[in-house]
Amino acid sequence: MNRSLAVAATAVAVLLGGAAVPAAAAPAPAPASAATTTDIPSVVDVTSANYAQVMQWSHTKPVVLDFTADWCYWCQKQKPYLQKYNTEDNGAWVWARVDVDDNPDLSRKYGVRGIPALLNIQNGQEAGSRLVGFDGPTSLRTWLNRL
Repeated sequence: MNRSLAVAATAVAVLLGGAAVPAAAAPAPAPASAATTTDIPSVVDVTSANYAQVMQWSHTKPVVLDFTADWCYWCQKQKPYLQKYNTEDNGAWVWARVDVDDNPDLSRKYGVRGIPALLNIQNGQEAGSRLVGFDGPTSLRTWLNRL
């Protein structure tokens, strides 16, 4: 019976001027919201306005939320090491800086009570341990290696 349907389909296709060759399935386009790793910056300043986008990126690569302030001595001591390691890691993670003075809502959301505070965000949620305070470059590098 299936053979007769195939023969009939071929006959109809020939009569209508078409070929009886099944069309190859075209690959489905990527969702518009899907970001490739090349579309994601390695450093970003997070605000309430772009927070949702940054969380979307965390589904593609780890996001390090860096709760910081310009007046914070230890934040400023840690900053050059974050810059160095982010560059060395070639964009393997996003350094997402959150100024606690400009974004108190984000500080509250994550219960940040002391700075500097680094949070590992993956798949839209906190993963692993936090790094609060700055004990030096070795402990920072060790924490980043666990992302």
